[in-house]
Amino acid sequence: MKLFRKHIILIVFLFLGLQDVAIAQTSQNTPLIDSLSIVYNKNVYENPQLAKEAALQWLSESKKLEMDLQVARALYALGHLGNISGDYKSTIKYSHDAITLLKSLQVEKGLAACYNILGTGYKNLGEYPKSMDSFVECLNYSKQTENRVQEANAYQNIATLYLLQNEYKKSAENLDRAANLYRELGDDDGVLTTLFNFANILKEEGKFDQARKHYQTVLGYREREGNKAVIAYVNINLSQMLVEEERCAEAVISLEKTLILLKELQFNSDIAIVLNDLGLCESKLGHTQKAINYFQQALEIGEEHSLLMYNSNIYKNLSQLYQDEGNYKNALKFYEKSITTIEEQNSLDKEKYVANIQERYETQLKETRIKLLEKEQKLSEAELQKAELTVKRQRIVRNTFIAGFVLILLTLIVLRFFYVQRLRAQKELSLQQEENAKQQINQMIKDHKLSVIERYQEGQDEERSRLAREIHDGIGSDLAGIKIAFEHYAEQHEEKQQSKRIASAINNACIDVRGLSHQLHPLPFSKIGFTSFLHDFINQISEKSTVEIKAFFFPEEDIDSLPEALLADTYRIVQELVNNILKHAAATQAEVQLTKHEDHLNMVINDNGKGFQKNKKQGIGLRNIKERLHKMQGTLDIDSASANGTSIMIDIPIKKEL
Repeated sequence: MKLFRKHIILIVFLFLGLQDVAIAQTSQNTPLIDSLSIVYNKNVYENPQLAKEAALQWLSESKKLEMDLQVARALYALGHLGNISGDYKSTIKYSHDAITLLKSLQVEKGLAACYNILGTGYKNLGEYPKSMDSFVECLNYSKQTENRVQEANAYQNIATLYLLQNEYKKSAENLDRAANLYRELGDDDGVLTTLFNFANILKEEGKFDQARKHYQTVLGYREREGNKAVIAYVNINLSQMLVEEERCAEAVISLEKTLILLKELQFNSDIAIVLNDLGLCESKLGHTQKAINYFQQALEIGEEHSLLMYNSNIYKNLSQLYQDEGNYKNALKFYEKSITTIEEQNSLDKEKYVANIQERYETQLKETRIKLLEKEQKLSEAELQKAELTVKRQRIVRNTFIAGFVLILLTLIVLRFFYVQRLRAQKELSLQQEENAKQQINQMIKDHKLSVIERYQEGQDEERSRLAREIHDGIGSDLAGIKIAFEHYAEQHEEKQQSKRIASAINNACIDVRGLSHQLHPLPFSKIGFTSFLHDFINQISEKSTVEIKAFFFPEEDIDSLPEALLADTYRIVQELVNNILKHAAATQAEVQLTKHEDHLNMVINDNGKGFQKNKKQGIGLRNIKERLHKMQGTLDIDSASANGTSIMIDIPIKKEL
């Protein structure tokens, strides 16, 4: 069974914090606004609901009359009421609105009080850095406006912030500052509130007897005043100490009395705390059914107001009680709810955990700023020189502490940075090695493929060269001999028409054999000029076929100066494409264009034939052309459609010699 505690902390809220703001408008106050202000002040602790209604009407009336400072006072009143009733989000909203309005009016008086309740709202929501920022702003404006009351209030609130963080020493130091200021101002109410918060520290430290004495002192004064809210808070703390001391019968009486008061005040989160404590006490006294009823009532409030931090403990307490009764079904149900609620709470806690170190660091820096503000305010001109050495030593200690902390923090950040960089570098290295391996494999495949293509083409060229030699040296020589013999024979015999036809046929055969030999293995282009050779080749083809082929080379001199290997491949490509036109295109006209650009040779071959389908299986000739282009890193683009002819464009890169 778990006892959970909310830190019941008294904060000094003086509604008069904005009274000096309204002085300039006092003459414009209406009787209605004055009466609403009185109703609010009278009921803020005894009947918060009535006080809220009065404050909302006050705000509406002030806006209607365009009385801006009264609007600011009403917003402050609503923010203060939110802190008392536990509606901390409304505290932040209304206090922010009040601060914005005062700043737009360029009114500094009253800002200290507004920042005080804003910081308290953030603190109650667990947003400690924002809370500390607000309290520091309160101290700044307190100094500027010489408002020592709000300065004391700020120190008291900072003390409660440290108490929530279990930093009891710092909490006590700030309470001492607040108490000293209250005594100087003759503010007994502030001193009494400080005493209550000292009792809270003693309670958290387990010093129950000392805490009880302080609580009783505060209770006596507040009962005489009729301050029900503070009476309820004191009784909650007294009852919780009885529970922890296992004086459950006494605790039940005190808690039941406190519960009636809290229901009257409609303090829902505190009602849930007291109901849980009652259930815990009744269970220890053996009153199981009573305990279950109290826990269920607490749970209804906790679920209605989404009090996750309370609900998980209530679920566990109910689960334990049902288990003790043997009702394992309900025990399991509430245990599962407890686990689910804890997970939800843990998810919220995890979000805050990451910022925990930064929060503490920022809190320490802001505490240092607070100390400096205090010293600047307390030291007079006469004491300044005397305190100079002390301040200097403190500054050195402070700077050393901050520098050491920052150095450690930077070291951790640098180590983490290098660790992350190392992981990233290892990952990148692994990826790079994998990529390099892929590239090497692809390059090997590519090199192998190019090697195969080159060997294949070299084999083709060698075979063509061999055939050209056989034709030139064999058939060509035989035909030449036949021609010479026939010419000798014709000279000795009477000339006849048949002899002339035979001589012409032999001569044509010699020309065809020589042309075929040159086509299979042309002479080096540097000796005869590539463009001239290609012109002759195209002219011969055109004369022997029904296709009119035109050739355009530009500029011819630059094309002739290209490397021999590139020109040889270019010739083979032109030869293959022209032969394809003659064999398959059924064309009547064709055109061959060669254009040398700065970094590539462009080749365009057009015909007006029947065209072909690109997805049709390609022949050997076109595959040979693609293999040559692949070796030369060239590109091929075919534009062809049925009955619309074919246009082939080829780009071959020109490698510049270094």
